[in-house]
Amino acid sequence: MGTIKNYLSFMEIPERKGEETLIESDWDINLEGVAFSYPLSDHPAVKNVSFTIKNRETVAIVGENGSGKTTIVRLITGLYLPDEGMVLYGDEDIRNISVKSLFMKTSGVFQKFQKYQLTLRENIAISDVDKEPVNDELDRISAMSGLDVSDSSLERGYDTMLSREFDGVDLSGGQWQRIAIARGFYRSHDLIVLDEPTASIDPLEETKIYKRFAEISKDKTAIIVTHRLGSVKLADRIIVMDKGEVADIGSHTELISRCDKYREMWDAQAQYYV
Repeated sequence: MGTIKNYLSFMEIPERKGEETLIESDWDINLEGVAFSYPLSDHPAVKNVSFTIKNRETVAIVGENGSGKTTIVRLITGLYLPDEGMVLYGDEDIRNISVKSLFMKTSGVFQKFQKYQLTLRENIAISDVDKEPVNDELDRISAMSGLDVSDSSLERGYDTMLSREFDGVDLSGGQWQRIAIARGFYRSHDLIVLDEPTASIDPLEETKIYKRFAEISKDKTAIIVTHRLGSVKLADRIIVMDKGEVADIGSHTELISRCDKYREMWDAQAQYYV
C-alpha cells in the first residue's frame, strides 16, 4: 500500500513544462550556486555547489555515503530541479527545457535498476526502442559491460527468457547488474552517467568495466559516481563531495597531495587494488 500511495502521489504532481530544445552535443554543463533539500529534511542534501563539466569530459564524483553524490547527478540530469542556483546546459537553464528534450540524448545506469521479465535481448534493448537490436551490436555492448552471453545459464543466448515464471531462468545479482550496464551503454547518448552501478561486482572486475567504459566514452560527456576509488584515475577530473559540498576538484595526483578527505578514502581502500 505504501508503494501504491507513492505512485498515486507521483501521478498527481503537475507535469513539468518547458521548451522543446535541441540539446547541442558540444554544450558544457554548468552548476552555479546549486542547493537542494529533500522534503521534510532539516538539512540540505547539497549546498552552494558550483562547477563545470566540459563537453566530452569524463568526470568522477566521489565521497562517502550521504555526501550528496547521487543528488548532484539527479540535479545535473534534470530529474530534480535545484531549490537555489542554476544548472545550465550551455546557456540554457534546465528549468526552461522540457523533460523530453533533457532526456533525449542522456543515458544512465543507477544503483537501483529494473529486472524485466523479458528476454535478454529485450532487457538490453528496452533502453532505446527505436534501434533494431541486432546481434553484432549486442555483442559489442555485452563485451563492454562484462556480460558473458555464452554462459551456460543463458541457454538460448539473447533469446533466453529472464524469468522462471515464464519458463525462463533467474540470474545472479552480478549478472543482472551487468545487464543493467549493457542497457545503459546500448542507448544512443551524448551524456552518460554511471551512478554506483557495480555494487554487486568485485572491485577488480569493476575496474575492468570502467576501463572499457572510458574507451567508449572518449567522444561523450561521462559522469562516474562511486565510493570506490580504484577506477577514478581514468577520469579527466575528480570532484570530491563532503557533507553536501564540494571539498575539492582535481586530478588523482593533485587530490592525493592536497585533499585530506580524498587521501583518507584512498588509503582506506588501497588494499583492494594491490
